[in-house]
Amino acid sequence: MASIEPPRKSAKGHLTYRVTWVTGGRRGGARDSETCDSKAIAKRFKALVEAAGERRPEGYPKGCRGVAPAAAEPEAQLPAEIPSFGQVLEHYLAQPNHRAEPRQLTNYRRLFDRHVRGAVVTVPAGLDGAERRVGPLGGLPITEVTTDVIQAWVTWMEQRRRPVRGQLVPYASKTIINIHGGVIAPTLAYATRSGLLEANPSAWVRLPSQQGRTVTLDNVPTGHEIPEWIACAYAVDQLAGDMVTLAFGTGLRFGEITALRPCDVDTTRRLLSVAQVVKEEEDPVRHLVIATYGKSDMALRTIRIPDSVTFVIRRRSKTVARDGLLFTAPHGGILHTNGWSRLWAKVVERARAQGLTTNTTLHDFRHAHATHLLAENVSMDTVSRRLGHASVLVTSKIYGHLAPEADQRAADSIDRAMRTRPSRLEETA
Repeated sequence: MASIEPPRKSAKGHLTYRVTWVTGGRRGGARDSETCDSKAIAKRFKALVEAAGERRPEGYPKGCRGVAPAAAEPEAQLPAEIPSFGQVLEHYLAQPNHRAEPRQLTNYRRLFDRHVRGAVVTVPAGLDGAERRVGPLGGLPITEVTTDVIQAWVTWMEQRRRPVRGQLVPYASKTIINIHGGVIAPTLAYATRSGLLEANPSAWVRLPSQQGRTVTLDNVPTGHEIPEWIACAYAVDQLAGDMVTLAFGTGLRFGEITALRPCDVDTTRRLLSVAQVVKEEEDPVRHLVIATYGKSDMALRTIRIPDSVTFVIRRRSKTVARDGLLFTAPHGGILHTNGWSRLWAKVVERARAQGLTTNTTLHDFRHAHATHLLAENVSMDTVSRRLGHASVLVTSKIYGHLAPEADQRAADSIDRAMRTRPSRLEETA
């Protein structure tokens, strides 16, 4: 990952900031750098380097002083001249009726800076027979952000690679879809409402398909495996056992469990409210934060909990302040996925020794929660609300094929309806 070195004093006496990176993010790659005149410019240039796959961004050759920093405060009104894509984004996010919280707005800006602002895309040949290079997109006049340009951005994102553990891997389809749906499309919709565009050009963009969204039972524990996995988890550590009990008993996500507080649970009425979640941010460095917004508007929800979960919450609440976290790292603080992975590896090792062969993760117990309820003839709508999905369509797409019993019950019902008394003609024959 690109980094910003401590400031240095130039020959003229002012501070400069140097951005350094390894080309392509690979070990042994050539080192490159750029000197910027302020920390704000350095942070923006660093984001562009990362957006280009740990390479010098196009349009910023060696010797350039980086990029201009973003305006601290957007203007109250859109400028009289045609604004750029980046300017429209800032005005859209500054709207007083915007429902997103400050942290969420910061994340939108980060996504735009890292994946859109510095993008230089190739628009395929049109009727004129010539392809063209467009960008950086952040500075492009909003009237020039067409469907072809956004489609070219999708292609650009699909071709990009990011460094992961010393290797370059493609961006997931979900990442591209989230950036388009969370940043690009809403900004262009705002430009349309403001009269800058006649129609939202993102409406006709073909997005990549999300492969692997459905769940198979290969790694999802079922039947007798569930209590066996829970027993293995408790044999390793009480934290592990309690986490698995919560995951299966409620269907909560990891970030929802680790953000849970005693004040979020009414153990008398057996009600649990998902009021906050743990999220990971990367600005200025990767760190965990508590956010009061989830993956969708339905993510913050209240559900009924079983006795087993109520027992765990009551026991853990005895040593935790009412507004403290129920599940924390060994030495306090938010439980990180890295720490959990090390603990879970011990659980898996014990499960293997007990003869459990499913390649199960904690998230698979969320899947187990859903598939068990569907097998018990609980409605898809109820399961969707318990999981905090954006809509029942999401739940159906992921889990619908795992409840063939419901389809069989439908077929049997039709059979019963057709088993009527013989007709009068048959009776008089």
